[in-house]
Amino acid sequence: MAAYRYTRRRWLATCAGATAGLAAIAGCSDETDTSSLDDPGATASDGDYGDWPMERYNATNRLSVPHTGLDSEPEVLWTAELEGAGSTKPPVVYSDTVFVNHGLDTCTAIDIHDGEPMWEHETDGSEAIAVSEVGLFVGGDGLEALDRENGDVLWTSGHDRTVTSIRMYDETIYAGLEDTVIAFDNEGGENLEFETPEPVQSLAIDDNQIYARCREDPDVDDFLMVGYERVSGDQLWSHEISHAQQWADDRVTRTFPVIDKIAYTVTNENLISIDGPGGTLDEIVELDQSSWTRPSVHDDIAYLQRGSMAYNLDTSEEPSEWDPDEGADTPMVIAGGTGYMISPGGIRDPIEVVSVDPLTGAVNWSIPAPEKGSSHYPIVLNGLILLPIETLGLVALG
Repeated sequence: MAAYRYTRRRWLATCAGATAGLAAIAGCSDETDTSSLDDPGATASDGDYGDWPMERYNATNRLSVPHTGLDSEPEVLWTAELEGAGSTKPPVVYSDTVFVNHGLDTCTAIDIHDGEPMWEHETDGSEAIAVSEVGLFVGGDGLEALDRENGDVLWTSGHDRTVTSIRMYDETIYAGLEDTVIAFDNEGGENLEFETPEPVQSLAIDDNQIYARCREDPDVDDFLMVGYERVSGDQLWSHEISHAQQWADDRVTRTFPVIDKIAYTVTNENLISIDGPGGTLDEIVELDQSSWTRPSVHDDIAYLQRGSMAYNLDTSEEPSEWDPDEGADTPMVIAGGTGYMISPGGIRDPIEVVSVDPLTGAVNWSIPAPEKGSSHYPIVLNGLILLPIETLGLVALG
């Protein structure tokens, strides 16, 4: 079984809970200018730190989130050393429990206050994961719904295909199962099923559309962006896009934000937008260099290339005050008016979590990870950051 280290008292949880309550009342500025309850697929449990229900936060893959983040440089609260941590994936969070896929075939539930394990469940090895008040959704015997408290299987779809993406919206669970998208109700009944031209890498859902990024071969740069009508599953449009991958699983570019029914992604040369209802593709700006990361959008600014590039979506120009101190390895997460990134480590140095001013790119603070290893994007909550590190497991900063 995995080993765990507890390194700080849990009194901060009470403070974070109070902050979370104030944030819920006041709301916060983000790309949709709404509270968390209005965001597609967002959840609102009574947890101390807030929720992170899906990969890239919600059904529209936004990384500008309605959490407070951290006001000052943090310290390590706890470290969960996970079995097979070389494949630790980004976690999801609901009601003070962290759920993380790791070790190729394991999902572990962890207490967010002290890093202690609660239960384990065998999965199909994919990183697809989502959580709501209904349960935890992972890949296994097709799509599996688990009891959040003990990991017991509530229902399974029984498919023999790998689950590649899971999104939740309007009491419906949408799952990419290789080259098929299936919509399930909360009891596992199938509401919709349609085939995609190539295997699904990631999904996004809004009021009227299902957006799918599909790639036939992980060694080929070209991929498809395809739009479907959400109720019928009828295909609305398709675009073939070329973008060189950074590595085989393409984890930093394969998702894409959808904001006000517009999807944003990158080609080798351009930041582009695709209109959800009509499929019109527009080139927003020609990039000075190819971006290895997907766009993160906050207050009509798109952040690219490890946080070193920023463009106004209306003018296609760099913000007037933009002068970044450094770049990062992962897309920027914006919370409480602050940007958070992962800066690459050196040959002997660990990665660093970096806090930046999203208006200027100036660094507020940076803190090295406890050990060397690659990381996915940080999970930024109310007064807490969760950092998945491949060689270690999961680290909580606060």
